[in-house]
Amino acid sequence: MIDGLRRLAREPLLQFLVIGACIYGAYAWFGAPKETTGEMTVVVDADRVQGFIDGWQGRFNRPPTEQELTGMIDQFIREDILYREAEAMGLGEDDPITRRRLAQKLEFLTKDVARLKKPADGELQAYFQANQANYREPDLITFSHVFIDPDRRDDATLDDAKALLAELELLGEPDAETLQRGDRFMLQSYYPQKTALDVRKQFGTGFTDVVMELAPGQWHGPVLSGYGVHLVYVHSLQQAPPPDFADVQQAVFEDWQAEQQTQFNEEFFQSLKSRYQIVVEPVPGQPDAKAGGEKDEVADVEPLVTEPAS
Repeated sequence: MIDGLRRLAREPLLQFLVIGACIYGAYAWFGAPKETTGEMTVVVDADRVQGFIDGWQGRFNRPPTEQELTGMIDQFIREDILYREAEAMGLGEDDPITRRRLAQKLEFLTKDVARLKKPADGELQAYFQANQANYREPDLITFSHVFIDPDRRDDATLDDAKALLAELELLGEPDAETLQRGDRFMLQSYYPQKTALDVRKQFGTGFTDVVMELAPGQWHGPVLSGYGVHLVYVHSLQQAPPPDFADVQQAVFEDWQAEQQTQFNEEFFQSLKSRYQIVVEPVPGQPDAKAGGEKDEVADVEPLVTEPAS
């Protein structure tokens, strides 16, 4: 009997009927919306239709067909009706996903407002000067290396590397035959005109940080990487010249604008926050969390209340 009930409870049709009953029950509990003309009318105005057309044009580089436009309108109507009904049933109350999406939407709107701001005379140049390193082209390094395999040499790895380094120093700038010394390496031995990012992708951060500081024209080592031990010869290190504002002006403007958007959003939020009284209730056995992320050493039994700014 019990096993039969369990099997019945796992039936998809029964689960569907139970979920449907819950939805209709919630609808009856919260009540249907008032059937006023305004609330029960879905308006798809000309501006919205034009927005559908413009969006399609921007995405597919052509206007929508009549069937495609009708589909977009039908989808909007469907979403709008379902949204209204879900809101009337209270399905969005205390829903973290809905709350987050609405908060993000408001932030997007404030970002759009911030985009309207134009830089004052000299403001972009000042921003460029303060952040000039961000617009400098990367340095280019050309180097060769000889690999010493710890898996093969075990405890003798560093001693072997030291002995081989002395031989390489006598040979000077490497040629193809010189690079055959050492152990077999899965990648190449010669790396021309590479940025620090290129080297980091191949050998990791630790190796790159060391190699980019080595003096050209001589052998260095041992230099460690995730592969093992390397003896490195730097052929050249070409340092990029300082950037010219005229060459990067568009990138500077975009970065300045992004910073303005972030600043505007934060100021806008703080102005909204100042209108609210913030209450953070303590959790038994946990430190009292303050608004803004700070922690008290001793938890109080009373809720933390932050009064709105005057």
